[in-house]
Amino acid sequence: MGKPYDRESYRRELSEQFARVLEEQGPAWKKVWGASPGTFAPRNAVTGSKYNGINAVHLSLAAAERGFQDPRWMTMHQIRDPDGRCHPGVPWHLRKGSRAEWVEYWFPRDSKTGKGLSWDRYRDALSLGRTEREFFLDTRFIPVFNAAEVDGIPPLREEPGRRITEDALVRRISAAMGVPVLQDGESEAYYSASQDAVHVPKARCFASDYAFNATVLHELSHATGHPDRLNRPGIANPTPESYAREELVAEICACFLGYGLEADMQPESLDNHKAYVRAWLTQIRSDPGSLSRAIRDAQHAADYMDSLSGRMPERQADRTADAEPERRASQRAPERE
Repeated sequence: MGKPYDRESYRRELSEQFARVLEEQGPAWKKVWGASPGTFAPRNAVTGSKYNGINAVHLSLAAAERGFQDPRWMTMHQIRDPDGRCHPGVPWHLRKGSRAEWVEYWFPRDSKTGKGLSWDRYRDALSLGRTEREFFLDTRFIPVFNAAEVDGIPPLREEPGRRITEDALVRRISAAMGVPVLQDGESEAYYSASQDAVHVPKARCFASDYAFNATVLHELSHATGHPDRLNRPGIANPTPESYAREELVAEICACFLGYGLEADMQPESLDNHKAYVRAWLTQIRSDPGSLSRAIRDAQHAADYMDSLSGRMPERQADRTADAEPERRASQRAPERE
């Protein structure tokens, strides 16, 4: 966002920025993890004060849009620190090409002199007998920079996170499939077919035990489609349509398996599963058979994962294994609705 001319242009650009993020990330499904627990709210890198109101919204959107994982922001004066009060003895340097975001700063202005005051001086004036009517609020825009663009600043100190437990069901499935679950995904959760590995954010970043384990199950569900397992389209050589269908399969499969987790599936968790499925259905709404095929594939994937976890009766596991060659052949043949 460039420097705004006035409050109206500031809010208009903020609205457009918000719309862009919604278009890219979707409005219905809620991410169940964050970049770093306890540190989501944008705050000043020097004072530690959290930004409020429209500034908090703007900086959060800017961080999402620009891929910043650090919630700290600072002014150029704080970076340069000419009087050595912000970070004495430790120089900070703004990287070349960095771009500022602009925040609103409200301050009192003396109606008699026309001069702006700091909030401390304003409170002192009131304590000396002046009235609030002798002042009015004014605003100006201040450029701030994200800590990710500043060299020399100390690493972000993570606040204590939630204690999240990996479910025994998840461990058994991961081990039996030979698909490691790596907590190195930072702000993303995904399955890498080339590595045959799942990457997720650190467990402490998730909102609950169920949120973490359901997310891992979603990514492990993708792994069942690997060519060496159930060989679903959309894994090895995805197209936009097969990718959307694969997301449906993985989320429905995770929902099926979620009832076997130690942590209970809460109503909001089920709603989130539904919202995710609904969001992907809009991507392939031209194909009315997509949901029924996704449910069928999700059930097959869930049976496969259940058989590996030891929860499925032996005869059912045998049927799943026996059906595999036939199923792969049917995938290659054109389907009729």
